[in-house]
Amino acid sequence: MSTAYRKVLRDLWGNKGRTTLVVLSIAVGVMAVGMILSSNSLMERQITVAQKASQPSNVRMFLQGLIDDDTVHSIARIPEVEAAQGRAEGGIRWKPMRDAEWQDARVIAIDDYGAQLFDLLELRSGVWPSSQSVAVEWNHVIPFGVPELGSEIYFEVNERARPLIVGGTLRDPGEAAPPFATEPVFYVTRDVMERLTGVRDFDQLRFSILEYSEEQAERVADIVEDKLERQGVGVGFTWVQDPERHWAQETADGIGLILTVMAVASLFLSAILVINTINAVIAQQIPQIGILKTVGGVSRQISQLYLAGVVIYSLLSLALAVPLGALAGGMLARSMLGILNVPSAAPFQLVSSTLGIQLGAGLLVPLAAAIWPVLRGVAISVREALSRYGLGSGRYGTGGIDRILGRVRGLPRIAILSLRNTFRRMGRVALTQAVLVTAGAIFMMVVSTHFSFTEAVADIWRGLGSDAFVVFNGSQRIDEIVPLIEARSNVDRVEMWVRHNANARVPGETGPGGDFQVALQGIPRDSEMYTPKLTAGRGLDPADGHALLLNQKLAGDMGLALGDPIEIDLGEDGSSTWTIVGLIFDLINDQTTAYVHIDTLNRELHQVGRASVARIRAIDDSREAQTALTQDLRDAFDRLGIDVASARTATESQEEAEAQFSILTTILMTMAVLMAVVGSIGLSGTLSINVIERRREIGVMRAVGASSMDVALIFMGEGLLLGLSSWALAVPLSMLAGRPFVEALGPVIEFPAQYQLAVSGLWIWLIIVVVLSLVASWLPARRATQISVNESLAYA
Repeated sequence: MSTAYRKVLRDLWGNKGRTTLVVLSIAVGVMAVGMILSSNSLMERQITVAQKASQPSNVRMFLQGLIDDDTVHSIARIPEVEAAQGRAEGGIRWKPMRDAEWQDARVIAIDDYGAQLFDLLELRSGVWPSSQSVAVEWNHVIPFGVPELGSEIYFEVNERARPLIVGGTLRDPGEAAPPFATEPVFYVTRDVMERLTGVRDFDQLRFSILEYSEEQAERVADIVEDKLERQGVGVGFTWVQDPERHWAQETADGIGLILTVMAVASLFLSAILVINTINAVIAQQIPQIGILKTVGGVSRQISQLYLAGVVIYSLLSLALAVPLGALAGGMLARSMLGILNVPSAAPFQLVSSTLGIQLGAGLLVPLAAAIWPVLRGVAISVREALSRYGLGSGRYGTGGIDRILGRVRGLPRIAILSLRNTFRRMGRVALTQAVLVTAGAIFMMVVSTHFSFTEAVADIWRGLGSDAFVVFNGSQRIDEIVPLIEARSNVDRVEMWVRHNANARVPGETGPGGDFQVALQGIPRDSEMYTPKLTAGRGLDPADGHALLLNQKLAGDMGLALGDPIEIDLGEDGSSTWTIVGLIFDLINDQTTAYVHIDTLNRELHQVGRASVARIRAIDDSREAQTALTQDLRDAFDRLGIDVASARTATESQEEAEAQFSILTTILMTMAVLMAVVGSIGLSGTLSINVIERRREIGVMRAVGASSMDVALIFMGEGLLLGLSSWALAVPLSMLAGRPFVEALGPVIEFPAQYQLAVSGLWIWLIIVVVLSLVASWLPARRATQISVNESLAYA
């Protein structure tokens, strides 16, 4: 090994703190890129494998009636249909122990678990459902407190508890895990389904076609729908599924893209830290550069030495970042796949494509970042290098900012020194601020994004105006249900609504793809609860006839605008044309909701004075009071033999909706915290350079009586000033970037929220940046106090 490269290794080993700083600076960015790219790759691979393994059906129909085995077989005999299978699904109440409270659940039955055709259920443990046992979706066992295999659980049948054994767990590719799932799903045989719910036949139809294309699937769906309607069975809505693409693939891709951009930003910040750190190395070794030039070294050779050091830094950082990135990526993928109910891969995998990108980024980005400070440092003349310590040229005080700061009066002497010294190296300050400002802006932007989502959900639930709601199985007489509810305690107001699934289309369009699912909500003309969140147009007027408020997303999907007509197909009850008088922002029913007057909708449904949903506003709207009211109503209807599908509190529903978005914002916050770590490392590096360059000044201060505490406070004050100024710059930047970020993120997760500034996020980041600044400046300040007068002035 040559003497020159021994010098490189000696410098690295002799300055372990600086080496650690550089390695961590590079590793954080490279690890972030590896984590996100590994997660994206693993998720895409596993989702694709799971989708193909489940043998997905091409079309799912949710029926407004029941079909038997003969009807399913007749559908399967249609020439364009490859195979067909029925599924029964219903709501039920269950409890894990006899003395526990009843809870809502869903129960599903298929004809033969041993002869599934598509959407294959995968047995994870135990046995398939039998006449005495049930299976449960495996992702629902722990979150919903389902007992272990072999335990008895109880289902409510005619107000009595019917025991069944938990015989197995299975994975249903169409079910998600909490927080997207809000109740457990149990699987039973058709015989048990009949015992529990009184229904044996199917309310869902699934089938595959011979050659899939979206147009062909929609055309065959129309044929099947016509056949079912001739038999008196309506279709609530139809879902066409691409067998090669998972239902959550588009959302996963969008989230992955956003996280990739943030990871690249983190790598960019790491590159800025490399520039500052190499500046520190050059600043410390200016006399050595002069000596090397004196003994015949040329700029090219000296540059190679320092760039070789950067390569070693990069290799060390890759040794840390590659395995950590793979491990973190595997954990992130497992978490996301678990929520989507997709089997996970091994927890640690090195993805070849990601590894190549990490190696390239970990080597090339630091080298590219180091070239400018290295070339600038080795360009110094021998005379200048040997005559001073550092890169300064004695021009401090001549700049505009320097002159302004020089006129500051009235502050303590230490504070004035900190203020003036902070901005002595504007280039270095700019690089440090770029890191801190970017980290702060992203952190505050993510907090505001979370706040925007939660406020959007809260606005929607406030607009519904109720504290509890009861959904009935079938329509009930309004004049019978309202007095029953009003007689209960803690009831302020009751409104009966109609909820009905239908198909919507643009009038005159009859081709494939023209039908869209719409969830109709019939509300009273004098409703005091519902306040629409309008994005265009007006609300419903008591004088309106066939007027309709339509979800803005559904309107966009259909190509409809304010004032356009829309045709609503109610199946057996016929079709009618309505006019869109308002567009609304609403998350209910997967953003397919339309609001109309209840009496107009009832006339189209050929019923009078009936409704299927009771919405209740409570006198005491606390969580405990809502829960008590809901349970009281459920018990009262059970005693009267009125079939209730579900009874929920508004608080529970709102929190479940908010939880679906908290997962994404938690991941974004993790990336923001990584950037904050990068920022604190950069601040510490900047202050370390300041200590190196001002060794003589420190000696002079110590010689004229400055204490160690005085010296430490000067450097800690510089760190605090840099942190506070970065906060002041990051606040307006986060406001400017927050709105387009929320607007770009909304379509990705199909949640078009409006940006709202989270003021709390500004103060939280202020506290964080103050703490980070003090922590990051402590080590350089401590080093500064350890410089003796003799040591510092020896360089003069």
